[in-house]
This record gives sequence, C-alpha cells and structure tokens, in this order.
Amino acid sequence: MRAVSSTETSATTRLTTRSLVGFGLAAVPSQFMYILILIMYLKYAVDDLGASAAAVGTIFLVAKLWDAVSDPLIGNLSDRTQSRWGRRRPWLCVSAPLLSGFAIMVWVPPAGLDGAWLIAWITVAVLGFYTAFTIFDVPHMALGAELTFERQERNRVFGIRQAMRILGMLAAGTGGAYLVQQGAATAALMSYVAGVLTLVFVIGGVSLTPAERPDFAGRGGDNPFRAVRDVFANRHARLLLFVFFIESIGSGGIGVLTPFVVEYVMKMQEIVPILLGVFMVSSLAAVPLWVWLGNFFEKRRLWLFAMVQGGIGYGLLFWLGEGDWLLMTVSSILSGTASACGSTLGQALKSEVIDFDEYQTGERKEGAYFAGWSFMSKLAAGIMVGVVGYSLELTGYVENAAEQTEQVKDTMIFLMGGVPLVGYGIGSLMFTRFSLSEAEHARIRAELDSRAFESSRPETDGPGHSD
Repeated sequence: MRAVSSTETSATTRLTTRSLVGFGLAAVPSQFMYILILIMYLKYAVDDLGASAAAVGTIFLVAKLWDAVSDPLIGNLSDRTQSRWGRRRPWLCVSAPLLSGFAIMVWVPPAGLDGAWLIAWITVAVLGFYTAFTIFDVPHMALGAELTFERQERNRVFGIRQAMRILGMLAAGTGGAYLVQQGAATAALMSYVAGVLTLVFVIGGVSLTPAERPDFAGRGGDNPFRAVRDVFANRHARLLLFVFFIESIGSGGIGVLTPFVVEYVMKMQEIVPILLGVFMVSSLAAVPLWVWLGNFFEKRRLWLFAMVQGGIGYGLLFWLGEGDWLLMTVSSILSGTASACGSTLGQALKSEVIDFDEYQTGERKEGAYFAGWSFMSKLAAGIMVGVVGYSLELTGYVENAAEQTEQVKDTMIFLMGGVPLVGYGIGSLMFTRFSLSEAEHARIRAELDSRAFESSRPETDGPGHSD
C-alpha cells in the first residue's frame, strides 16, 4: 500500500449553502431528460413515431449493455484525470453540450423517417444520450464523495443533490410528460428549450461548486481493470452492487409502465402527470426527513426500512383497477418517500465504502465505485424496459387502441406491482448482511486521517541530529 498525502482531513468546515446549491443545480437538467426518456419515450416512439415496441425495448437494453463499457471507463478516466480544474470538472463541462445535442436528437427525428432508418436514428440517439449522461453523472457522484469526509455533511451533500434531481424529475413527470402527450411538435420544442437550459445549469452549477481536493490528484489508480477488480473485491461494495441490481430490476419498469397502466388499466390518462407529480413531491419532501433521521440512526438501518416500505408501496398495485386513483396515490406516496432514502443516505453510505477502499489500497477511486453502482442500476432498468417492450408485443398490445385485452392489462399490473415487490424483498434480505457500521467507519476514517497527517509531516534525520 503506497503512502498517501493529504492537506485536509475529515474535520472539514461546514459547506456553504452556495456550494451545496451549485453542486446540486448541475444535476437538474440531466435528470429531467433522463427521467422523461425513461417514462415517456417507449410510448412516444411507438404511438407517435411508429416504431416497434420490441425494437425500442431492444435499443434500451443494448444501451444498458453499452453502459457496461462506458460506466467503468468514464469512472476510471475521471479518477485518473489531472488538470488545473481538477479531476471531475472537465468531464462535467464536456457533458453539457453532449446531453443537449443527443436529447434533441432523441425527440426530433427527421420528418418522414420510418422503418429501419427510424430505428437506426433512435439507436444512435439513445446510445449517445446515455453515454453523455454517464459522462456527467459518474463524475458528479464522485465529486460529491470528495467534498467532505464528515458523516453529517455527506448526508447534506447527497441530500441537496437528490433534492435538485427530484426537481428535475418532477419537471419531467409533470410538465415534460404533459408536453410529450401533446404530440411530436410540442415534444420537439420542449427538447430545444431543455437543451439550452442544460448548458446554463451544468456550467453555472459547476462554477459554484467548491474547488476539488488537490491531494486526490494522481491517486485514482493506474489500471481500469484493476480498479474494477478492487470494486468487486471490496465485500461491502460487492453486496451493495447486488442489492442495487435486484432492487432496480424490481423498480426498473415502473416509470415506463406508468403511462400505459394509467391509460389502459385505470382509464384515467389525463392524470398521468398528476400521479407522477405525487411520486416526485413525496420523494422531495422526504429528503430533509431522511437527512434529519440520519443524525440519530444508522444509515444502513434507515435504508433497510425504506427498502421494505418501497416493496409494500409497489406491491399495493397488485389490486389496481379501473378508476383506482386513491390506491395509486397511496402507492406513489409510500414508494416515493422510500426512494428518497437510497438516493440520499444510500449515496452517503457508498462514500463510506469508498473510504474503506482507501483504507485497503491507499487510492481514491470514487469514479470507479460510483460507475459500478450506476451501471448496475441502469442495467437493471434497461433490462426491465426491454422486458416491458417484449411483454407488450407478445401479449398483443395494439398501439393507440381504445381498449387492450385482459392479458395485456394483467401483464402490465404484474410487471408494475409483482416484480418490484419481489425485487425489494430479495434486496432487503440481502442488505441485512451489510456490516460496515458507523462505528467501524469512524475507526477507518481516523486511521486514514492519521496516515494523512504522518505523510504530511516534514522528514527529519531522526532523534539527536544536529548540524
């Protein structure tokens, strides 16, 4: 293990509101576009553009398989980047125009494009967008883990990040979903406006974020394959990777299924934005609650409770039927508040797992770790989008039909209620084995601070030396 040097320790000062808001602000537009594509694009591509549901589902699955390459690659490259702007800032700034361009390409194919050429266009646009999203999201999460070592401050960092992300999600689930429902022309105008705002929010937010830690430069690991190996060799990270994958398999189809279920099962298409808004608002309101509870209870205990709550919330949808807006609302509130825990305290817990890696290897590989977790959740979501697309086609879904068969509707309900219930149940059981307690992390953090202090002391020639 090589020696580390550090100019700062975990006893960092409290981050300013300006710094926190700047850090979170950059995440708003990427999350808006990511969620809008997730929840609305399959239906838009099938009903408005005329693409095959199975073909579009396959494209999303391929995009997630591509993430298996791009996520760890970007994570390791950002860990190894050395510049006067830091390790993460160059990647965040490069991502802004890429996110804008590919998002516009997704929603605005050339007029008259159809058949194989339309599928080719969608393939390039979706793959390009998800690559751009990785270029932003992985370095941004990694930067959050580096801003502070202090437990409660990390809760605040990821709390504000999640709150800002939820604002983007809320805008996508309400205003964005409504605009997409108005047709291709409105969706195109929306994408152009979102593209401009992406440049403003990302570049502006990055400019407000605190300077990166210069002592982390050059400590990201030299070999991307060894970085991936280290992630999987870390027993705490390995368990979280599995839990994230199982949990995301459960919930991965929720977003894309919501417009279908509300229209064809509940017969209430006009309330899609309202129900998505209930989920987002519940999640947003729960962020400060989870951060506050994190001051009194261990994050791992709170997260386990939230997993169980999320499984129950989604499981209620087994009983969903025509006009059941109240049941859907209760489910959205339970699952929405639960989801906020994993995205706040769960992210802070990941930072502690990264500290454990530094304790073992002497390196700071935030990018590699967050890339691994990001890939697992995106892979699971992509698999479920593919499953939804194939399931709808195999059970006889007819685009723009006033009524679907009972088999189609039963399939929608099972994928939206049963699969998440099973996924969260397995994830909860596995997470009970997570053993990195806050007391153990405090011991590790103290040892790392001690190493940093010793390595920063000036060398002497030993006791008794004199000129």
